[in-house]
Amino acid sequence: MPRATPRPVAFLQFAVLRIAVAVADAVPARAALGLARLAGRLVWFLLPGRRRLATDNVLSAGLAPDRRAAAKLARASFESFAMLSVESLKGSALLRPETLEGRVEWEVPPETEALLKAPGRPVILASAHLGNWELSGHLISFWKPLVAVARTLDNPYVQRFMETRNPRRRIEIVAKHSPDRLALLRPLRTGKLLGLICDQHATSGGVTVPFFGRDAKTVASPARLALATGAPIVFGVCFRTGPMRFLMAASEPIRFEPTGDRDADVVALTRLVSETTERFVRRHPEQYLWAHRRWRAPRKEKTGT
Repeated sequence: MPRATPRPVAFLQFAVLRIAVAVADAVPARAALGLARLAGRLVWFLLPGRRRLATDNVLSAGLAPDRRAAAKLARASFESFAMLSVESLKGSALLRPETLEGRVEWEVPPETEALLKAPGRPVILASAHLGNWELSGHLISFWKPLVAVARTLDNPYVQRFMETRNPRRRIEIVAKHSPDRLALLRPLRTGKLLGLICDQHATSGGVTVPFFGRDAKTVASPARLALATGAPIVFGVCFRTGPMRFLMAASEPIRFEPTGDRDADVVALTRLVSETTERFVRRHPEQYLWAHRRWRAPRKEKTGT
C-alpha cells in the first residue's frame, strides 16, 4: 500500500507540479527540455546522498575509469530523469501514430515485431528505468494493447492530475501491489501485451542473479509468468536521440528451454533477462536511473540472546 502523504505536503507538491507543467506547456519543447536539464543539475547538487549513490553505482558497474568520470555520467543520468518528465508531459499529444515519422525510429527484430503485432498473441515486455520508460509503453501500445504494472503515487492529487493529463487510451494500468492474484495472468491469457519494469531491487519474491557482475536481488515476475503461460519475453526500451526524438529498440525473444525444475528455471530465465537489461544499459548508460540502491547487502537474521 502507498504511504499517505500529509495533506499540507500533498498540496504543496501538487502546486509545484502545476507550476512546472504550466511552464512546460508555455514554452517550446526544446526550451522546456533545457530547463529540465538545469533542474536535473540542481537536484544533483541538492541531494548529496543520491549523488554519492549514483556515482558509486556507476563505478560498481565498471562504466567509468575513475570517480570523476563516474560523477559526470551520474550527473547526466539526473538530467535524463528530469528530461523524461517533460517528454512524458508533451509526448502524449505530440507522439501519435500519424506523427511518428521523423520523431521515432524503430529498431525491432522481425520476429519480435511479428509477435508484438500479432492479434491475440500474448507477449511479456520487460523493460528498465532506462531512456524514457513512460513513452516506451505509449509507443508500443500503437502496435498492441498494453497492460502495464505501475505503483500508485503517494500523493492522490498528483495521481489524479497525471491520470487526467496523460490518459493512456490503449494502456490499462494494474496497481503494483494489486490484491487481484490474476491481475498479471489475465492479460496473457487474453492475448495482450504485459509490460513489466524489472531492473530495481526486489524487496520480496525476487531471486539473486548478477547485474554488471555483482549479485542483485532481481524481480522474477517475467520469468515466472513466462514459465506459467508460455508467453515469450522480449526486452524493450525507448532511447532519447534528440529533443523529442526517440529510438524504440527491442531485443529478440529471449530463448529458454525449461528443465522442469521450476525454481532453477526461474533463476536461469531471470538471469537471461538481467543480462539483456545490462546489454541495453551499456548502450546509453547516461540515460539509466543510477540513483537507486540496486545492490544491497542481505539482511542479517536477528538472533536471540
